[in-house]
Order: sequence, then C-alpha cells, then structure tokens
Amino acid sequence: MKKALLPLIIASVLPTAAFAEVVVYGKANVALQYTDKNASDEKYTEVVSNASRIGLKGSEVINDDLKAIYQFEYEARPDDGTGPFAQRNIYVGLQGSGGTGMIGMFDTPLKTSQEKVDLFNDLVGDLKTVLQGEVRAKNIVQYSSPAFSNVTVNAAFINAEKDASASRDGYSASVVYATKELYLALAADKNADIASKALNPTESTQILRAVGRFNVGPVVLGAMYETYDDGVIDEDGYLASAQWNIDAEWALKAQYVQSDMMFDGNTSTSIGADYKLSKATKLFGYATKVQDDRDPEVVDTTYVGVGIELNF
Repeated sequence: MKKALLPLIIASVLPTAAFAEVVVYGKANVALQYTDKNASDEKYTEVVSNASRIGLKGSEVINDDLKAIYQFEYEARPDDGTGPFAQRNIYVGLQGSGGTGMIGMFDTPLKTSQEKVDLFNDLVGDLKTVLQGEVRAKNIVQYSSPAFSNVTVNAAFINAEKDASASRDGYSASVVYATKELYLALAADKNADIASKALNPTESTQILRAVGRFNVGPVVLGAMYETYDDGVIDEDGYLASAQWNIDAEWALKAQYVQSDMMFDGNTSTSIGADYKLSKATKLFGYATKVQDDRDPEVVDTTYVGVGIELNF
C-alpha cells in the first residue's frame, strides 16, 4: 500500500536510479466533537480533523556507509478541505554509521523528546494546550548520534535569519534512553520559539524538560516535568498519563497536564478509549476538560468526541 501508487507515477517520468526508495505514508484522523464553553455559554458540534497528513519519504544509497534521506510531509483537512496543504516536517539529510544530519523544517529535539507519553497527542487534550515547547522549527539543522547502549544524543541549531539586534538564533538538544520497556529523556531549548517565528524579544526563552515512560505488563505509565522561563513567566509544569491495554483490541487511557505557562487554561484533564479494527485502523472516543483553575470564568471548556484514525 505504501509503495504502490506514487512510486509508480514517479518511475514513469523519471529514471529509475533517481529514487532508490520512495515511501508514501499518511494518517487520516477525523472526529465528531461536541464543545461546551461554560465561560461564554457556547455549545456546538463540529467535525474536526486532528492533524491528518500525507507525506513522502525515502533514501538513496551513496555508498556502503552513507545514504541520503528526505521527507516531505503536509497536513490535510479531510473535515472541510479548507486551505492548501500546510507544511509539517520537511527535510533532507545524510545518514551513516557516524549518525544522521538533517536540514529543513521539523520538530525540535525537545518536542520529539515527549515520545508517546502524550496519549492525546493531536487531539484537544494535546499537552501543547498547557505546556510550552512544542516547536516545529524553521531553518533548523540537526545532528543525531548513533545509538550507544540505547542512548541517543540530538543537537539542533535554529537559524533566525535576522540581524542579531532584531532576533536570536535558537538551540535545542536532548539525550534519550529508549527500550521497549523504558524510555527516559532530558531535553532543553534556548530561544527555539523565538528563532523559528523570527520574533523580536526583550528576553530569552529557556525550557528544560524531563520525560519518562514505563511499561508494566499491560499498563503504560508516562510522566513529564518541565520548567519555562522567558524573563516574564518563570513556571513549572507537568504531565501524568496512564494507558491500560486490556487486550489486543481495547485500550483505556487517562491524562492530566498542569502548568501556569499558557494563558488559555492551565489544566487539561482527559479520558479516552481506543478500539483497534486492524493494525492500521482504530475507533476512538475521548472527553477533555480544559480549565483555568485560577479563574474558571475565563476558561472552562469541555470537549467530547468520537472518531476514526487510519494510518497508511
């Protein structure tokens, strides 16, 4: 399925040697969602696309120890089809025994350090509703080391492409230990959001994030702790998540995220259930409450939804 259509089209118009490997992939995630904004007394139902996407990736072997790699990924809107494809992770690079280098626009090492502890990623319960640091950086150059005893180091430079007096370059790095049963990561950003958005700040932004994922039989536990400082806000935040894989088909999950970093709510509480129809397709349901517990009259919103996700 992944290699069936587009590679044939490409092969029909370009020399076979031009693309040694081409993979077409994507995700369609669409839900029917009910929203209740208690603070403004708004209630409505809508069909939403949750970061549906389509992409093209592949590689070309240069020699026995080196290959060129690439990825072009775009967001799609199967709910209403509005707007052009929005760019997501797009890069070109080199990969060999000495590690991987990439250049383009893609998620920072700090963002990817979350691994799979965010059980409601891309839904309204996504940790980015409450925590800072979810940056897909433009003009980013990254090096990732090979895995040594399950440990990988990632370091990125984000070029602001502005005069130093008008903006600041950014940096992001992470150290990751990953096995099937245990995942640990420590990551840091400095001005990553400033550089990517070409802002003109008065202060620097700094983020430190620690992540853990623990598999205990059918139960997966996740945790994240983060500190954020932009010269005005100096706050901590955290995430706790748990998933119970009842069997090969059913999974129940819950998540709580809290911080004072964001202004549109400082807590997010979610529960949900997934039902796998196949390896690539699942049905899911969720309920999320986003609230500013400092002043619930400002933000107090409940979301309830059911949807389908197909990966290809």
